[in-house]
Amino acid sequence: MAVREFTDSSGREWRAWEVTIDAINPRTREEDFLAGLYYTGWIVFETKSEDDKRRLYPVPKGWSELPDAELEVLWQKAERVPKRKMHAEKHDSGAKAAAAMDRSATVIERAADGSAQSRRIASEEVPDITDLGVLRSFRYPGGRIWAVCLAQLSEGKAPVLRFSAGARTIDLEDWPMDWPDLPDAGLVELLRRAAPRAPSKPPMGVSHRRHNDPQAEQ
Repeated sequence: MAVREFTDSSGREWRAWEVTIDAINPRTREEDFLAGLYYTGWIVFETKSEDDKRRLYPVPKGWSELPDAELEVLWQKAERVPKRKMHAEKHDSGAKAAAAMDRSATVIERAADGSAQSRRIASEEVPDITDLGVLRSFRYPGGRIWAVCLAQLSEGKAPVLRFSAGARTIDLEDWPMDWPDLPDAGLVELLRRAAPRAPSKPPMGVSHRRHNDPQAEQ
C-alpha cells in the first residue's frame, strides 16, 4: 500500500493512503444503512502532525496518480474524523475500545427500528469504520501474507487484535482503535509489537571480536 504525500493550498502537509477491505462483517444486520458504506474500501487523509484526519469513500480510480490540486479536491470531499474521536482511536485500547464498540453497536441497533428519534440519534452518533468488524490483509517484508482482525477470546474480556498467517496466530492485547486505517507499514509495526524478535545469540563457544581487537594470527 503506497502512501501519497501532498501539500494543500494552505501549506499543510498531508499523507494519503488507500485501505482495501478483503471482508467486512458488520456487527448489525445486512440492511443497516451503514453496512454498505465501506465494502469498496476507503482513502485515509491525515496531516503529518496527526491533528486532522479524514476518510473518503468510495475510492476513485487512479486517485494516487492525481496532481496535488486534484487530490486536494478529493480531500475536501472526505469526511472529517472529529478530534475527540481521533484521540480515542489513537489512545484507547483493550477494554476501553471494546466498550466503545459496544456503545456504537447499540446506537445502530436503536436506529434499525426505523423510528424518527432513533434515526436522529444515529445521525448524531454515526459510528466510525473502526466500530465495524474489519478484516485486513498485508504483506510482511519477508513476503508472508498476514490477515488481521479483532477476536473475542472469551465473554466479558476485551477483544484482542489477532494476526493470522496459515496455522500461526499472534494476538496483541494493547491495540489502537484506528488500526483499520493504518497503512501496511503500520500493521507491520503492530505485528512486530505483538511478537518482538528475541535478540540473537552467538553460537556456543564463539565470542564476538571487537573492531579494535588485534587480528588473530594466521
